[in-house]
Amino acid sequence: MGAAAIPIVLTFLLVVFAWRMVFSMNGDLVRAKAWGVLVRKALPFGVLTLMALSMLIIRNFQAQGVLTTWVVVFVAGILLANLVSTPAAERRANKAFRRGDYESAVSEYRALSEQRPLARYLAFFGAALGANGDSEASVEASTRAVEADPEYGLAYYNRALVHRRANRKSRAAKDLQRAIDADLPRRFKNSARRLLEEIK
Repeated sequence: MGAAAIPIVLTFLLVVFAWRMVFSMNGDLVRAKAWGVLVRKALPFGVLTLMALSMLIIRNFQAQGVLTTWVVVFVAGILLANLVSTPAAERRANKAFRRGDYESAVSEYRALSEQRPLARYLAFFGAALGANGDSEASVEASTRAVEADPEYGLAYYNRALVHRRANRKSRAAKDLQRAIDADLPRRFKNSARRLLEEIK
């Protein structure tokens, strides 16, 4: 393999890795057949793919300013795609949750889950309710998330946290095990394993 093939192979690997990430982070959307939401979430990766593929063409141009224009266009494209990939209501809800404004987060996630009853929105709604101190409503929203997608591990994880705070250890342990067995990001799986060890 010649030196000229290295950028092509690296570009191919980058594109494959990016699309694997899209589907691993959004398995719930695939299972729910929420193709419109999935396409929207994939926009930044689509722009990144175009950028990577066009890199193979642009490197042959020696004209002044072509490379600079290419960089500016794709940086703007990635920024715009990131902005469009997450609906404004979801951004507001996530921001409210991160800053500890759980009342606003509950309101925003409620609206999102009513508009699109996807497992992720129901689970986030449940997490916001739990953080806001409404344990029973949190369990109910998390249960609705589990019913919408039994493979969505965050719903089990959130419900387990509420059960654990309420000292319902057997229910918490059962939900933590379900979360570990389901589609759950690695950092939450590790946390679920630690919590399960503590409970046992």
